[in-house]
Amino acid sequence: MYGSQVWGTGFLQAEREFSSPLSTPHLHFLKGTLGVKQSTTNWAVLRECGHKPLQFYWFRSAVKLFNSMLNTNSDTLRSVVQADLNLQPRSSACWTAQLLSAFQGLRGCELYERAVQTGHAIAMQEFTADLKHRMRGVWRDAELVDPNTHNNKLATYHSWFAIPFSRNERMPINVPRYLHLDLSKHAMRNISRFRLRAYRLRAHTLKVEAAAWLEDGSCVCDQCPGEDEHVQNKVYALLICQDHQVCELRIHFSFLFTPFFEDFSAAQPFLLQQVNNQLVHNFLSQQNNRFFSFSF
Repeated sequence: MYGSQVWGTGFLQAEREFSSPLSTPHLHFLKGTLGVKQSTTNWAVLRECGHKPLQFYWFRSAVKLFNSMLNTNSDTLRSVVQADLNLQPRSSACWTAQLLSAFQGLRGCELYERAVQTGHAIAMQEFTADLKHRMRGVWRDAELVDPNTHNNKLATYHSWFAIPFSRNERMPINVPRYLHLDLSKHAMRNISRFRLRAYRLRAHTLKVEAAAWLEDGSCVCDQCPGEDEHVQNKVYALLICQDHQVCELRIHFSFLFTPFFEDFSAAQPFLLQQVNNQLVHNFLSQQNNRFFSFSF
């Protein structure tokens, strides 16, 4: 974005990824394209669309500008850079002070700060990888939360729906398969809302209805036989709920289940217990367009 390396340094600090007013129309466009509510979690929407926060590009541009100013032939520009560096201990609003504060939270924070203060160039490849690592911290935190026991939208999306990041941090973020398909706006909206958990799910209908979560972070299925209380979430609705309408739907789409669950059959069209998150992720990410017909 034009000039962001100059005016954007006030929005580069950790946990200020969405503080810029320009982030609002960016996220509004993505959420509108997916057809999800504007209250949907920003981090999940960005990952679903393969985007990064605008802060990533502004920060990288600011560091590139600093490196280029070190090699300038202009005596005036070198004087300005030195004056701003001298000003930063007394003013937190100057460009250099904001750039130094933005390095907080990066693994090479001290190295980058020392480079700026001593007038040495910052290695862009290492810095870019470090910045990606900081921004992915929200997903490392989500990975520690079990979506079966906690009402956490990021943890649910990360564990069951999100495409894993490539080990090569230079590779772009992959987007889910349905975004490559020629789907109707209605189908796109329903799939996106299901994946991003933009609504609460009633297990016995697999439709968009409200389900109140209890104070302990759980929600009880009232359609299954027996006295045991079961957590009513997407995985429970799709795989475990024993309501007869859901079971009939599973039998009709049995070809979606048998490759993943050995104990699934027409006689027992449900699972008896929770399965691990990786198996759930594989099931929800299967390359079969008929899965959308089953879920929606």
